[in-house]
Amino acid sequence: MGKERKRGKVVVISGPSGSGKTTICDRLKLDPRMRVAVSATTRPPRGAEKDGVDYHFFTAPEFERLIAEGKLIEHAKVLGNYYGSLREPMERAVEAGLCHVLNIDVQGGAAIRKLLPGSTFIFVVPPGEEELRKRLEKRGTDSPEGIRKRLELARREMEYRKQYDRVVVNDTVERAVDEIKKIIFGGQ
Repeated sequence: MGKERKRGKVVVISGPSGSGKTTICDRLKLDPRMRVAVSATTRPPRGAEKDGVDYHFFTAPEFERLIAEGKLIEHAKVLGNYYGSLREPMERAVEAGLCHVLNIDVQGGAAIRKLLPGSTFIFVVPPGEEELRKRLEKRGTDSPEGIRKRLELARREMEYRKQYDRVVVNDTVERAVDEIKKIIFGGQ
């Protein structure tokens, strides 16, 4: 009789824009035990972002079709654009015994908590609001008004951290990644 493969798990990583979630997830991709989801969105690509690598870019009608066909496990509209997580890659990773990481906002996190309550929920925060402002300005992708809106949204999103299993302060990427791996895998 063959050895039965252990099912993987789903990990949700949320936090305000500029907290470093994407940078952390880029590092987590290097771990062969993990698959980091590529989110779907209707927002336009920033800089050198590539379809299927950084995001799956869709038009609003295409995204609405995905919703209608049940191909998303969660979706939300944030600052005028749709964002969501595709169902099939998650199902494949979990069946293969891997950890499927979703880098999603708090609305998506709440949806996953209802759908997959056994998942691990991690909230990433910057060391402080001033550091968050510096990170958003350094990105160079938002106008001053856009940065102001992102900071307002960040203040509201920070209230949700109490609904997460763990809060990780992203003071340095290496330390935050190590802490997240310990949360997911224990001392392994």
